[in-house]
Amino acid sequence: MTRMVDRAFGVRSRTLAGILAMTGVFAFAQSPAPAGGRGNGRAGGDPNTSSDNDTRPYDKHDFSGLWSRNPSQFKLPACPECRDRGPAPGYGFFGDVPPRTPAGEKKFQLNKPGRGYELGSKEANTHPEVDIGMRRAVIPALGNDPEARCEPLGLARLVAFSGGGASMEMVQAKDQIVQIFEWTWDTRQIWLDGRKLPNVEDYLPRYNGYSTSKWEGDTLVVTTTGFDDRQWVDQYGYPISDKMVLEERYKRPSPNRLQVDMTLTDPVMYTRPWHSDTKVWTLIPKEAMSVGGWSGLVEDRCVPSDEALFNTFRDHAAGITKK
Repeated sequence: MTRMVDRAFGVRSRTLAGILAMTGVFAFAQSPAPAGGRGNGRAGGDPNTSSDNDTRPYDKHDFSGLWSRNPSQFKLPACPECRDRGPAPGYGFFGDVPPRTPAGEKKFQLNKPGRGYELGSKEANTHPEVDIGMRRAVIPALGNDPEARCEPLGLARLVAFSGGGASMEMVQAKDQIVQIFEWTWDTRQIWLDGRKLPNVEDYLPRYNGYSTSKWEGDTLVVTTTGFDDRQWVDQYGYPISDKMVLEERYKRPSPNRLQVDMTLTDPVMYTRPWHSDTKVWTLIPKEAMSVGGWSGLVEDRCVPSDEALFNTFRDHAAGITKK
């Protein structure tokens, strides 16, 4: 698998995660919230309240900088509100999962995720309150996650990502914001120039869609349409159609925090809009995000040839032989 640099522990490999995937259902090194609660480790109160104690003045309309959902890897104080608080192992869109339409259910059944609670396991059966999408994981070798083929993740999954390498850079200009994601080295544009959303039928679909935005007070409201429907909402295999509209509401509640709330509206796949859990990042100083004196994101690509080689070992470990 593609090697990447972990600045806190030196050069490491995704091979360990791969070994786990070969031997069973893979879950990121993050536990689900305890039963009966979705706290962030702080007693009481709003779990999204900023733990940032920086009182310096700052521009709430300036999102530029390097941001990460895992500040500890840069030897910075932990950010309790940055971790996912979902009901199942791993990262996801989470929130209140809506019922699927017949078309949505049909497409949902075709997607075979390798993350979440293992289908039929004690853990899965112990949590019937958790949507079945997070309780149906198969051995990754038997799944069909597009990520395992190095296909683009798609916008919702990129934004929701909180595994290793969950860092991004926001490059802000007068007319647009360019968002650069470390994992898969993907980018998207958020236009600030007042343009209208395109007529989807006139444009080729994109994995990250077409994004326009406007300010509502100190919140940047981003609306995106024109999606390629081959992507999953998150690692649990929830589907989308090309009619999906994604709204993101970004705000900077303190000098060193950025947060977003998302709403996915897709009447082809779901019976009502789907509101996500809040996602939070920490601002990372350039000098902290550096390797050998070079500051910035790591080029953490998913390389198809590397992935294909790894998958031969994964499949062999799962007892799958291909002629």
